[in-house]
Amino acid sequence: MNEEYGQEPDVPLQPVARVSVVYNLKKQAGSDEPDDKYEEYDPIATVESVAEAVASFGFSVSLCEQDDAFASRLAAQNPQFVANIAEGRGEARGREAQVPCFLESAGIPYWGSDAVSMAVALDKLLTSRTLLCDEIPVPPCACFKQEKDLAELPALFAERSRFVVKPRYEGSSKGIFSDSVAHTPAEAQEKIRRIWGRYAQPALLEEYLPGEEITVGVVGNGSPSVVGMMRIVPVVQREEFLYSLEEKRDYLNRIRYEGPESIPASIRDQLGRFALKAFQSLELRDMARVDFRLDSDGTPRIIDINPLPGLSPEYSDLPILHRLSGGEYTDLVRSILRSAFSRNGLAFPARGSR
Repeated sequence: MNEEYGQEPDVPLQPVARVSVVYNLKKQAGSDEPDDKYEEYDPIATVESVAEAVASFGFSVSLCEQDDAFASRLAAQNPQFVANIAEGRGEARGREAQVPCFLESAGIPYWGSDAVSMAVALDKLLTSRTLLCDEIPVPPCACFKQEKDLAELPALFAERSRFVVKPRYEGSSKGIFSDSVAHTPAEAQEKIRRIWGRYAQPALLEEYLPGEEITVGVVGNGSPSVVGMMRIVPVVQREEFLYSLEEKRDYLNRIRYEGPESIPASIRDQLGRFALKAFQSLELRDMARVDFRLDSDGTPRIIDINPLPGLSPEYSDLPILHRLSGGEYTDLVRSILRSAFSRNGLAFPARGSR
């Protein structure tokens, strides 16, 4: 297996018959836990949708939850390839790297980015710094780890009027609520303390960008491609809109998704270029979703990158934006699989499906 970013091995292709789908199953948060504790985890319906799509290409597919019995269960399944959708266990910022690390140590090829890229992308501060080094536009931000950091707030608000307060390393809009925009140092301090208490991690202040929110899907490796993009529009217009936890949970009533035809051509071009450049800057593999907001000048700035995007055919952004560009769910899964198989020197079945 060749793990070099963007490289395809020059060796005979190996056949694959057995694939395991590795996942974390969503469960109910305990009474002493935040209600979004397991927001990133997948319901069984999503796991089964991924498994069914993978099986349609002729593979024998097994399901393998990342739990206490994960290692023994995966050994019993003896997969030749893993479709990894596991977010990782616990609360550490490297949790999305857990399964990639395990698979790499066991020599099992898998789809998706490696452990290093997964860990960096989950940490919004490290992601911002990495993108800035490659001159990719991101919002100005500041990190707050402890009490003494709060003294920086007046100077920040002297430069900018509004900030979004969010956890430093979470996904699926965890910690981003409809009231997460701070207009004063006092408001920011209150919301920073909420992050500290609720998630036991640093809080990030990121300039609130007043423009539209747009997300872009990328698939591939050495020459990745954009597989779609969409505007995320509130059904009820408001002065300050965040694609928050509340909005995502009630997306059918509160959000309207609009395809690439709704985005001006000049903006589409910038979005595509920045998304691909960011994908390569972080050395991602096979798939990712890149989230943007437009600033006051109309320039797209990256507010988040997810190398482990949700794959629910019903409500996840990547399948939705792909569908709005005319694609089908199985085509998306096929593209991700083909990318990973090519990178790992594996033979993809010549027949399209069973």
